[in-house]
Amino acid sequence: MLGRSVRRKEDERFITGAGLYVEDVQLPGMLYVSFVRSVHAHAIVRRVDAGRARQVPGVVTVITGDEWPELSSRLPELNGSVTLVSPYIDSLKVAPHHLFPKKVCYVGEQIAAVIAESPYAAVDGVDAVEVEYEALPVVASWRDAVKPDAPRVHTGFDNIVAHLKHGFGDIDAAFREADVVVERTLETQSLKSMAIECRAVAAQWERATGTLNVWSTCQFHYMLRNTLAGILGMPAESVRVIARDIGGGFGLKGVLHAEDVIVPLIARRLGRPLRWAETRMEHMTASNHSGNQANKVRVAAKRDGTILGMDLEMHKEIGAYDHFDMMLQINTINHLTTHYKIPNMRIEGWAVSTNTSPGSPYRGAGRVEAVFTMDRMLDAVAGATGLDPIEVRLKNIVMPEDMPYRNGMVYRDGVPVTYENIDFPLLLDTARKRADYDGWRERQKELRGAGRSIGIGISSYVEGGGLGPCEGASIKIDEAGRVTVKIGVNSQGQSHETTLAQVCSAALGVKIDDVRVLGGDTSLMNVGFGTGASRVAVNSGNAVHKAAIEVRRKAVALAARILGCAESEIEINDGVLSVIGARQNQIGIAELAGRSIRDRGMAELGGPGLVATEFFYPKTVTWASGVNIVVVEVDRETGKVDILKYVFVHDCGLPLNPLVVDGQISGGFAQGLGIALGECNAYDQEGQVRSGTLMDYFVPRASDIPDLDVEHLRFPTPDNPLGIKSVGESGPNSPPAAIAAAIEDALDGDVQITRLPVTMSSVLEAIRSQ
Repeated sequence: MLGRSVRRKEDERFITGAGLYVEDVQLPGMLYVSFVRSVHAHAIVRRVDAGRARQVPGVVTVITGDEWPELSSRLPELNGSVTLVSPYIDSLKVAPHHLFPKKVCYVGEQIAAVIAESPYAAVDGVDAVEVEYEALPVVASWRDAVKPDAPRVHTGFDNIVAHLKHGFGDIDAAFREADVVVERTLETQSLKSMAIECRAVAAQWERATGTLNVWSTCQFHYMLRNTLAGILGMPAESVRVIARDIGGGFGLKGVLHAEDVIVPLIARRLGRPLRWAETRMEHMTASNHSGNQANKVRVAAKRDGTILGMDLEMHKEIGAYDHFDMMLQINTINHLTTHYKIPNMRIEGWAVSTNTSPGSPYRGAGRVEAVFTMDRMLDAVAGATGLDPIEVRLKNIVMPEDMPYRNGMVYRDGVPVTYENIDFPLLLDTARKRADYDGWRERQKELRGAGRSIGIGISSYVEGGGLGPCEGASIKIDEAGRVTVKIGVNSQGQSHETTLAQVCSAALGVKIDDVRVLGGDTSLMNVGFGTGASRVAVNSGNAVHKAAIEVRRKAVALAARILGCAESEIEINDGVLSVIGARQNQIGIAELAGRSIRDRGMAELGGPGLVATEFFYPKTVTWASGVNIVVVEVDRETGKVDILKYVFVHDCGLPLNPLVVDGQISGGFAQGLGIALGECNAYDQEGQVRSGTLMDYFVPRASDIPDLDVEHLRFPTPDNPLGIKSVGESGPNSPPAAIAAAIEDALDGDVQITRLPVTMSSVLEAIRSQ
């Protein structure tokens, strides 16, 4: 069952309209919420006049934040993706993030909430609210924000909110000994998550039971539960958060937003159900973005291409509020060396606050920046030494005999980064052959003679995934033989209901059709750490495996006693337990489950029922990896880039479901293509959004996506029972670096591509500058 391309179990629910998204939640007496949002990037809110708004037909009330004490609360400082430790950081001081601030710090920040009988009346009410502002000076870019005389985003706080350092070896000696020194400033753009479903939240207060029910699009529903319980002084069990069906996340939904908290608080006070659904325009202006990053890099190398050391300075824009310490820059550091040896390193980084919406991870979360930096510098060394880019890579690649190999970094769980049981040269060689790299190099010369601009790009990545601390799973077999798996994570499209059912089916010996997986509901498990950081398959998958093994142990023990044989003589196939060599002596799992409820022998097996709950604690992250090679043609008249060939070689250990893995790779690649060629969240100097519609923010269409030539290699990890690694964030990492390299190569290397995205206009500008 494991490793098979099983059709997705959840698809029937979705294609028949049986999914339950937040906007599907309809409750008697429901009211609707719309937010008054700041039109200024930085201003003091002097007055909010809701008098006219309260007269709008259908408007029930307007909330400004002064009504009840809990509305003066603030979001937890660090409330995003799981970070166990923060290596490298030596200073961190972040400003508080209030639910209803009296000083707004970005365009779109919430000022008041209008509650109405319909969504349309709520919007009309928002239009009628009058806000008096005192505009303040704005800093909308990190370069302006770090100037000594720059206006402060938050009073009493420096714009540089965090700082880190890391290093190993002797970097100064490396540069003294270098034959070649190359230097680049490499810039990656800010991105917006473009999920099909925007953010949303609904809430209902059950006065009779004292329960607050919340439906949310968040990726970390237990975090939302705990935050609401803490603000209200309620037991966590009295807050139920349901986040089962979500139309995409990609990181932006992995942080608590003010609206996630405000709506349930108001619903409890009003005693009526509330629902808010973000519009696409709100999303484009007010939702979080990933933040621009600039990496100033120097590399020391020998004439033969051997890299001696790297010196890196990083500036990361984190927007108006920082809820992730320096997690994205730490991810960049930990993934920086990818497949290569860098014996000496010096790194320094700054997280910089600006008058833009708060920062959040975007799929890849610092890995795209790492790969773009490493591969662009390898190409720069190739250019400076006159070597082929593959020669430089082979000169520095980590070899199988170097394993286990430590690259000098420390992951976010405090464990040194260690590569083990990976064959990086095989990945590169497989991609080289599959792409016909050498053949394209020959054809490139011929085609250039005919006036065609052909370029080839290479990129390698690693993906640390499966971050702890843990995840759990509870499995129960009922008297009808149905197997229910409960997990503490939710899905935004990752196919958990299928892949985890496959894990359970394989370990337990039952039909996959008899297994259902339930997640995204805090009433199912006591604890969960959320979906993000490519952690679910490793953590929840192995928890399901452990729980299934424990249920199987109980079933085998009980069946052996009933059938009068040794436990070692029992086998399970498709839910039937039989004696090996005497299959007529058997009992079905349904009958066995029924008998397990009352059988006194279950006292020795932990109590009634075929049930078990287990948790999996990873030792550290696993390391997936891959190599991309792309061939492009650049039209020198228009700047258009056509992809002629794209090869994606990948390792994620044992693929639980190859069809799902292919989907993850394809979807991630599409996002990487967008990063390479057009996606960019932009602000002007006054902090106004310049990319506020999909006319201005490029998202690849189906017709823009080339055919992918994908090959999966398998290097199982010994670090978990299933031998699996992550795959969710592998797809976007290499396309930007590979495509940028190919475009530079197509332009004869006369122009340096150091900034993303590489748009048609920027290609034309580069051509004209030659």
